[in-house]
Amino acid sequence: MARPRATRSLPLLIAGLALLLAACSGKAATADSARTTLAVASAADTRTVTVQATGKTRAVPDQLVASLAVHSAGPTAAAVLSDINLRVRAVLDQVKQQGVDAKDVQTTQVDLGPTFDKKGNVTGFEADNAVQITFRRLSIAGRQLDAVVRTPGDAARLQSVTLGFNDDDKLLAAARVDGVRRARAQATQMVGALNANLGAVRTITETSAAPGAFPQALRNSGDGSASSVPIAPGTQELTVSVKVVFEIA
Repeated sequence: MARPRATRSLPLLIAGLALLLAACSGKAATADSARTTLAVASAADTRTVTVQATGKTRAVPDQLVASLAVHSAGPTAAAVLSDINLRVRAVLDQVKQQGVDAKDVQTTQVDLGPTFDKKGNVTGFEADNAVQITFRRLSIAGRQLDAVVRTPGDAARLQSVTLGFNDDDKLLAAARVDGVRRARAQATQMVGALNANLGAVRTITETSAAPGAFPQALRNSGDGSASSVPIAPGTQELTVSVKVVFEIA
């Protein structure tokens, strides 16, 4: 009689062990979930401070970029086109004679169209052809530019000039370092006001501002009264704007 009772107790024992293991596994899973949630909350609660700063550097420009337009007008489209083509070819030949590399000369505009009177009748035709020229030696750029502008006579218009740099990598690098230093100094001041410490850098983003142009306009008089276009280089400022996110320790 003892053996049958032992046999009936075995399934009950196995079932009890299974329930115990399931309960233990549930507790372990619950503990792991709690730890994961805590870690996420801790990361989300990290305090940060975001600052924006502009780094600056100044230098003397060493190149000049000029935009020169040639204008022509006449009674017929064919005559106008022929005239402006001759004038522009003369300009390009003069640019070459001045020692400007072909890669520094670019056509930027070509227009040909009719002109009208107040009643809307066609009175003739006019054309414009614009060329952008980069003079990489600022010390002689005035003389070179004067020779080029004089070539097409009164048809020439100097639309704009821009002073700049042949190589601005080192200048931008200096401005970039200055910007990051300014950003850290600002962040330190802000965090210090809270009696806290500045932590690690989260992100850095950069936006560079190119030097601006100063436009000029000139219609050549053709009287030979000036030997070169006066160029006063002065100094030019390059800037780099940075946005930095710091942790607050």
